[in-house]
Amino acid sequence: MGLKPGYKPTEVGVLPEDWNLIPFDELGKVIDGDRGVNYPSGKDFRADGYCLFLNAGNVTQDGFRFIECSFISRAKDEVLSKGKLRREDIVLTTRGTVGNFAYFDSEIPFNHMRINSGMVILRNESQSILNTFLYNYLQSHMIQLQVERLSFGSAQPQLTVKGISKLLVVVPPTTDEQKKVANALSDVDALLEGLDRLIAKKRDLKQAAMQELLTGDTRLPGFAGEWETKRLGDLASIVMGQSPSSSNYNSRGDGLPLIQGNADIEDRRTIKRIFTTQITKRAQAGDVLMSVRAPVGEISQAAYDVCLGRGVCALRFPNDFLYQYLIFLETAWAKHSKGSTFESINSTDLKAVEIQIPSDAEEQEAIASVLSDMDAEIEALEQRRAKTANLKQAMMQELLTGKTRLVELQASDEQTDAASGNAKGHNWAINEAVVIATLVKHFGGENYPLGRKRYTKLSYLLHRHVERQAEGYLKKAAGPYNPQTKYGGPEKIAKQNGYITQHKGPKGHSGFIAADNIAQAEGYFEKWYGPEVIQWLEQFRYKKNDDMEVLATVDMAALELRASGKTVNVAAVKYVITSHPEWEAKLDRAAFSDANIAEAIKQSDALLGSEIAGGSHA
Repeated sequence: MGLKPGYKPTEVGVLPEDWNLIPFDELGKVIDGDRGVNYPSGKDFRADGYCLFLNAGNVTQDGFRFIECSFISRAKDEVLSKGKLRREDIVLTTRGTVGNFAYFDSEIPFNHMRINSGMVILRNESQSILNTFLYNYLQSHMIQLQVERLSFGSAQPQLTVKGISKLLVVVPPTTDEQKKVANALSDVDALLEGLDRLIAKKRDLKQAAMQELLTGDTRLPGFAGEWETKRLGDLASIVMGQSPSSSNYNSRGDGLPLIQGNADIEDRRTIKRIFTTQITKRAQAGDVLMSVRAPVGEISQAAYDVCLGRGVCALRFPNDFLYQYLIFLETAWAKHSKGSTFESINSTDLKAVEIQIPSDAEEQEAIASVLSDMDAEIEALEQRRAKTANLKQAMMQELLTGKTRLVELQASDEQTDAASGNAKGHNWAINEAVVIATLVKHFGGENYPLGRKRYTKLSYLLHRHVERQAEGYLKKAAGPYNPQTKYGGPEKIAKQNGYITQHKGPKGHSGFIAADNIAQAEGYFEKWYGPEVIQWLEQFRYKKNDDMEVLATVDMAALELRASGKTVNVAAVKYVITSHPEWEAKLDRAAFSDANIAEAIKQSDALLGSEIAGGSHA
């Protein structure tokens, strides 16, 4: 099969004919660190100081990571002759873990940084390539293959300055095209960073909820019974593991999966790695599993019947309260140690562990349900992040090889400025442009185009369903409403990219319908959110605007109440509504009757999930 017209074969693969392939030393220079007599030693490092002296842990596959930082004084910094970073420099690790790149852009919170002897600085001095494009390219599969070929040494791989200088860099002909590629990839990076922050927030909320609910400091509504302290052996049926003979192991699937330790656990669930036909000790699906050899106390759950090796035990309890409680105890297992090092725990000691537990089984189940729902939220976000990371890899393969030339998700400079002139605002605007366009495609048509009032409610519900929060929505008269969708850029981007167009239906309905490039927006939506989100929204297709407004309003009020630790009921929701001048008039409408508000509270809990805590949505 011949080459696509306009493309050429190169050392790094097929590229557009007008793209160049240039060794790095023709674009800039490679700078190594100072290795002379003034190189810092242990006494020179401190926990804070004038200049951050990078170590291997500070430069990762995902860029800089500022944990366990070491600093040197200004005096020490000034006697070093090489290895000082400038803004826009790129750092590359060259010893041990080779091929990690990090970009010293304006977002990095340190003004002075130096590399250690296991790194080099790549300093672009050419006007033909943008640093943002270069950094994205250096993270691509094309560069990683070159790094693998150039590295030497099996015990501790290394790269040389000479080899790095000859890395082949793809250079599109115009910086405008490079900027579009870099912006598109930056958009996905920002989405990943946002998901990371949201996942971290949800984990913190889960930890706080465990602290409150599993100690009895906060009681769920309707429960006031006593808690009691019981020994684990009196509460649960405990099965200690016993390893079968290795001669009975197989990978064909004969027998049961063998669970021996952390290698057989992923995301707190058992995985099928090794099977055994000799069933020594058995755990059932749903049993809590705990590691009993170092590290002791790590908790998981059997997804199916398994054979227990001697590194784990199974605990059988009628609900998930014990599973959540033992997760809560994970960090505290050291206190059960008889010595300074806690390598294992036996059956006797395990049975003697004391835990606090509600005497009412219904309260146990209610607490477990709240915490399990939070786990499900985190898992859904992690799955979305994984999909987004895969999307970025696919985009890099398409965009950094020129296989796709950018006529895709892009906003003009004017649109970027309209979205605050920075990456975060710009990325939000493009994301919402895709959301609006996809809603228009699925919920609008030429006879009944999708209006702003309705797409706003749908987008609010979408974000609450996917992210459990809907940022930027305000208490406007028809709200929750986010005025930035109109004035901050998304509608404009969606129209200018050919995703949607304004339309007036035959019966006078005004709004938006899908335009020629709608497939592009749908493709991004599916990769970012998945097809199941639109399926979830289908339940609102025939709902009246008033009904959707009641649901969104009540849900937003309920979030505010939960965030302040208050009970959600009709009276409390009405108080929130009357407390805001633009919302107060809602209660004069028949749609906001007590019965409708009560029903909306139930729908909010059922459709969107109640939260023990949440952010404020003013």
